[in-house]
Amino acid sequence: MGIELAVALGVLAARTTVAQLIQGQAMDNAAWAGVASQVVDVLVSTSTRQESGLQQLGGMVAELNVKVDRLGKVVGDIPAREFEEHMAAGRRYVRDLPDTWRSARDRRELIRDARHEFVRAFGIAEHMKSPQRQAVADVALAGCWLWVPSLNDVRKTIGSARRILEKEMLYGTTLPTKSYADVLYLCKRYGEQPANAGKPIAPERQGRPPTGGARLAVRMDYGRPVVCAGVEVRVEELPPVADDPPRPARPSTPNPSPPMLGRFALNPQPAPLTGPRWTIPDRTQRPARFPRNRQTWSWDLGTPQAPPAPPPPRKRVRVHVRNNRAEWIAVSMTADAVIAQLPGAGNTLPTENRVKPRTAKTFDLTRPQAALNPATPAASRFLVLPSLPSLPTIGFVLP
Repeated sequence: MGIELAVALGVLAARTTVAQLIQGQAMDNAAWAGVASQVVDVLVSTSTRQESGLQQLGGMVAELNVKVDRLGKVVGDIPAREFEEHMAAGRRYVRDLPDTWRSARDRRELIRDARHEFVRAFGIAEHMKSPQRQAVADVALAGCWLWVPSLNDVRKTIGSARRILEKEMLYGTTLPTKSYADVLYLCKRYGEQPANAGKPIAPERQGRPPTGGARLAVRMDYGRPVVCAGVEVRVEELPPVADDPPRPARPSTPNPSPPMLGRFALNPQPAPLTGPRWTIPDRTQRPARFPRNRQTWSWDLGTPQAPPAPPPPRKRVRVHVRNNRAEWIAVSMTADAVIAQLPGAGNTLPTENRVKPRTAKTFDLTRPQAALNPATPAASRFLVLPSLPSLPTIGFVLP
């Protein structure tokens, strides 16, 4: 399930007053009051819709509660319930903000209490090792800081939510692609991520990587840089490289012709005949001078076959990579994408095409031909693996 709260807060960035805040311009307090009321509506209404998705399981939850009351508290359910309670308490504080009789001091205390509840919810989600719950709590905190307003704190909290989901995408046991895309949209709208940050590709099947074993993948075009998870890649097309040409003929055999097909292979350089010229006798009219038991020979000259067509030229690309991460990466090429591999378990990494942290490098790589049926739809040309790959990789999918 995606984070609707992140999308709703991102939509607010289109308001003139919020755009002025993002650009560092002066704001009118009266104009900001209208935006602050919308922030309150977003924090309350979107969270309510998220609760409604859980409440659809009403019958099952009621039955589960009966079993819990009979058998005692289930330890695994307590943290999730506490998380929801703290999130609900934070929203309750937010609902009191728009009251007209409240002073500025009262509102500051209410928003501070709401932040405390969201922080407690984040702590519970972190203890549960639930990345999506942590991201929800962080985005709610970002909404509180946007109400203040404090743009630096907004960027800090949404950046924390993005990094949590990004780590789960690369190293975790699940692929929260939709939630990561929603939070990334929020980060781009408020300037925490650049405008060319690529939107992650949703996997074709739940829990499967989208292309070539990459846990996180984005689409890109030739000549346009794309940023994903701290790695910036720009790809240029180079002239194709044809395969090795056929070997030239030996000097002693000028203009050799292809061997003729027949029942027997003929010598391409037969010895000259010194006797009379032989003719091929007709099978239907056998000459009388030949004995009946004498064997006759015939050759089926056939048609010379044309030489095989040369293989298609291999595509070459020039890959410009900037590694903004704090670890080394290794760059490789598949038929579909440029692959940036991160250190996996045991800090292992391929030795070829490495890029140091905080540096840039350029590689000339050969794009292999895809062994696929041309009639295969483009949407199904991604390699679907039976399970999540163990190595953290980022795929930049080319057209």
